[in-house]
Amino acid sequence: VSGNQPKGANKLLNLMQELKRKTQGLVLLTATPMQVSPIEVWDLLNLLGLPPEWDVQSFQRFFEYASHENPSHAQFEYMAKLFRAIEQYFGETPLDQFRKYFPDVGNLALKKIVQALQDEAQAPRRSLSSDRRRIAIDIMRRNTPIQRLISRHTRELLRKYYEAGKISIRIANRDVQDKFVSLSVDERFLYEAVEEYIATTYNNASQSEKNAVGFIMTIYRRRLASSFAALANTIQKRLSKLDNQSYHQISINLEDLDDDELREEPLEEEEAEKLEQQSLRNEELQDLALLLQQIKALPPDTKAKELLKHIHDLHQKGYPQIIIFTQYTDTMDFLRQYLTEQLDSLNPTRIICFSGRGGERLSSGRWETISREETKRIFREGKADILLCTDAAAEGLNFQFCGSLINYDMPWNPMRVEQRIGRIDRLGQAFADQGISIINLHYENTVEADVYIALRERIGLFSRYVGKLQPILSILSQRISSVVLASKDQREATQSDLVNELQASVENQDNFDLDEITDEDLEDIPMNPTLYNLKTLNSLLQRPDLLPPGIEVTAMQQDEYRYSMAGMSETLRVTTNPDYYDQHSSSIELWSPGNLLFPHVSEMDKKQVTDSLNAIFT
Repeated sequence: VSGNQPKGANKLLNLMQELKRKTQGLVLLTATPMQVSPIEVWDLLNLLGLPPEWDVQSFQRFFEYASHENPSHAQFEYMAKLFRAIEQYFGETPLDQFRKYFPDVGNLALKKIVQALQDEAQAPRRSLSSDRRRIAIDIMRRNTPIQRLISRHTRELLRKYYEAGKISIRIANRDVQDKFVSLSVDERFLYEAVEEYIATTYNNASQSEKNAVGFIMTIYRRRLASSFAALANTIQKRLSKLDNQSYHQISINLEDLDDDELREEPLEEEEAEKLEQQSLRNEELQDLALLLQQIKALPPDTKAKELLKHIHDLHQKGYPQIIIFTQYTDTMDFLRQYLTEQLDSLNPTRIICFSGRGGERLSSGRWETISREETKRIFREGKADILLCTDAAAEGLNFQFCGSLINYDMPWNPMRVEQRIGRIDRLGQAFADQGISIINLHYENTVEADVYIALRERIGLFSRYVGKLQPILSILSQRISSVVLASKDQREATQSDLVNELQASVENQDNFDLDEITDEDLEDIPMNPTLYNLKTLNSLLQRPDLLPPGIEVTAMQQDEYRYSMAGMSETLRVTTNPDYYDQHSSSIELWSPGNLLFPHVSEMDKKQVTDSLNAIFT
């Protein structure tokens, strides 16, 4: 990657900018919710191509002016100049496109307003009445690179499509419940002791070592918020290092590095090792040993008992399968041991796990490793009632057949929780009529719980999409970190300031809102009839004599074929069954248009292909 990149661009953006110059087509997919800021949107749109007048500064300025109810004359003129650049670069917008937003405005009046905006001279715009000036501003807001380059379909819009009969798939509603767990007396005492250790160790560190100590202390706090078991495992490793003075061996888990959102770029292991070594010099062996002793003396976590109750409740409400998410494998291991001992009404073998270690199931009293595909298959076929998993399962696993999810812990960035929920809140959700049930477990009277209470009360977090609040949500990790590292006499005030700041940000937000500046209209999009579907393609694979020369196909088993094309050194496995592909996506290809193994069909060949397919069925 060249070094001639805009200042502040991260490695991924640098890569995309390089790819832009080297490819004719680019498909970018992510499961990560977008932190909506004007610069981030501009970065992506710029990959597709923007008028030169719409540089990043102009882009930001336009939406700043557009957010004003009554922009100044100078601001109005600036917006009009960028409006004309859009019309010149992408082509003039048909008047009908604007008319649907202003049904009460006459055609002639609307045409004069648009012409005034298109005119290079200022006089036609200066002569607009106040009413027409407001319409002109609205027209400019609705004619930006975002409208020209983004097609946006939110869940709410899909619901409108369903209600209008334009799609047959119903969008499920979410029932999101926050459950606050009261810590026992011993747990509360220990919780506060850990908080005090974290704050004291951090604030006693020298200025040059605060960064390293803060990094490690934040790990302690995140793990404490997950489970006492996760914290105990971390302290045990730290004690071992301190006791043996084995500072050269890193004990930080990769989950802790992935969880560190205080940096723009992920922390490398070497850098993490240096921070850990620095922090170790500030930690007290005796204090850590005492904390570990107190944790081991505790009975099973109160939150685990609460989890058990909600599992039974969900089963009684008609949800036969449940996904339970946690941030850490240590917490997952604790929970699977606890649940297998406590769930008398369930066969323990009907609990499966998925984490960075892969899939796991209980067999002859031992947890054995199974493949990702096998994990998905077992859960999809209803052969497991509970899937215990870490955030490793929040990517690429689609479980729309499952209607309930429990967040055993809550990441500091709420968008991570949204990613978890996205595993079941998908098109084709089997519980669309009943609705999907989401339960979030919190330790009561903690900074994390207070933050989530404020967000749920103010914006209905996780119940609906909150695009314009993503910039606020994206900085929560940093803000929560500042609270947990504060000294005891400052912690309460710092926590109160954070909650008040969140509430003020929600009430007085002046953020760039992608929801407000993209259309959510029901459109009748013309669809050309398909030449073939996956069923006909499956039949075609059974008649390789109808395929182009050089292609060889051998049936292996139902829905699977061995496939090769001219020039290939080895055969590959293909299928036309999407469900079968989903179960074996790491080792098989879905043979359909767009796949590299699918032969290119020119316009001249389409009739021949259609005739061949028709011949199969006649």
